Amino acid sequence: MTTERWLALAVWLLLLAVAFTLAPPPSPDTSAQLVAMMTGRLEGVNLSLFALFNLMGVFPMAFFAVLAFDAPAQRAPKWPFVLGSFALGAFALLPYLVLRRWHLPRREASTWWLRALGSRALAAALVIAGLGLAGLFVSQDVDGFVQLARTQQFPFVMSFDFVACCVAAALLAREEARRSAQPWLAWLGLVPAVGLPLVSLLRRR
Repeated sequence: MTTERWLALAVWLLLLAVAFTLAPPPSPDTSAQLVAMMTGRLEGVNLSLFALFNLMGVFPMAFFAVLAFDAPAQRAPKWPFVLGSFALGAFALLPYLVLRRWHLPRREASTWWLRALGSRALAAALVIAGLGLAGLFVSQDVDGFVQLARTQQFPFVMSFDFVACCVAAALLAREEARRSAQPWLAWLGLVPAVGLPLVSLLRRR
């Protein structure tokens, strides 16, 4: 296996181990919190938690925009994993990165939806959204969020899911940098939350 596949496997197994062995018990109001955040009724909701929850929606869109161009020669079907990442984050995406054949040529943007996914406009929108949500996270109640993550399963697991998504994004950004012969872009891929969209924005077409 390639280095990328080994790293994806290691991070996925570590994420599962943390989620199922170290996470605190679930809070009885988790469902109510999720409904409140999805409907915008934020009274009593920690705004740093709200920001991270929405950041976890930026990641799947960034993965979607890159992995849609995976070559047809891939052995594993990408769509169940990519679409699953919108609900389950790195838990769903990392198995595909383990099965995936890395460093194959990108498929051509032969349809309107592929052109839209590969556009600088979408990449810029994801960068702006990611930066805005990251700013909201750090400017709000981070201490309260840390306390929630120590005592409740949902914010605890989501925090580690965020880290795992950052690793997945960095691996894909490194591949994009190699494809475009711009190795310096791989360093941008290390920027949390917005690294992969930044690479998509700046890489050569």
